Amino acid sequence: MSATLLDHFYRIDNLEASEGKVNATVTFDQGHAIFQGHFPGMPVVPGVCQTQMLGEVLSTALGKEFQLATASSIKFLSLVDPVKTPSLQLSISYTVAEDVGYQVSAQYSRGETVFFKFKGAFTVS
Repeated sequence: MSATLLDHFYRIDNLEASEGKVNATVTFDQGHAIFQGHFPGMPVVPGVCQTQMLGEVLSTALGKEFQLATASSIKFLSLVDPVKTPSLQLSISYTVAEDVGYQVSAQYSRGETVFFKFKGAFTVS
């Protein structure tokens, strides 16, 4: 997974990694062209971008290029307006499994609000 959105659509402000866990603060570029079309006058962070960002943060934290292998569950619980919510906390838990690569559970949140939940697998590309 190449880092196509990192440093353009969003940046990583804080990154902490330990065995089996990654925590990051990500901040959106509110002026990015994606928001002009998604949606004019009411910007929303696209779900596909949230999923891509998850893989990119995991790649950055672990120093490996990852590719999404499976997504057994993706839940978009609240819309992310980059003006009202310019940054999010990303919490990732992972285990290494021989058959599927990295089993990952993750969520984006801010305060008590959870915006996105993910369960699936990434492989090293």
